[in-house]
Amino acid sequence: MYLNLRIRHIFSGIAAGFLAVLLSGNVYASAKKKDSGKGEVVWQMPTHIQLAPIMLPLEGRRSAPATFFLKAKNKKFVVNICTFEPRIRDAVFGNLSRDPVRVKNRRMILTPLPKKLLKLVNKVVGNKRYGKRQIKQIFVYAGASQFKIGPDKRFPGGFVDGCQNVLRSEKERKAAEEAKKKN
Repeated sequence: MYLNLRIRHIFSGIAAGFLAVLLSGNVYASAKKKDSGKGEVVWQMPTHIQLAPIMLPLEGRRSAPATFFLKAKNKKFVVNICTFEPRIRDAVFGNLSRDPVRVKNRRMILTPLPKKLLKLVNKVVGNKRYGKRQIKQIFVYAGASQFKIGPDKRFPGGFVDGCQNVLRSEKERKAAEEAKKKN
């Protein structure tokens, strides 16, 4: 019986990871753009960066998906933060592997995570060019949320986007600048 439970937990973890990958795959299709007033569409830099869902280790050899949002102190930090997304995910997972998320009444206790991980994530992202404190706040939500692009009711006045969109738009912007310089 113990073996059956363990196999069931392994398969549920694999299924949740597969679900997280599926949810994050096709949601970058429509980025919010705003009109510059001159008839051209300009891409808007987000204030909140949504990371792909991460499988968090829980007490008792279990795991569950969670979605992280990072609020940058300034919009100029967003591209730099996104270049470090794999390192951020590794640092979060490594830290939580040593000190798993607590569970009470079959629910993850996520309230201490943002405070616990903010210093660690800022250390991973920090560099000489932009400084060591680029992330103002971390939000953690249980479950593998589908990426939402645009304003979000959870973050009043904030604009949410994923790192894949940010990096792709930055690459397109740089290519357009280089094409302008050549002409």
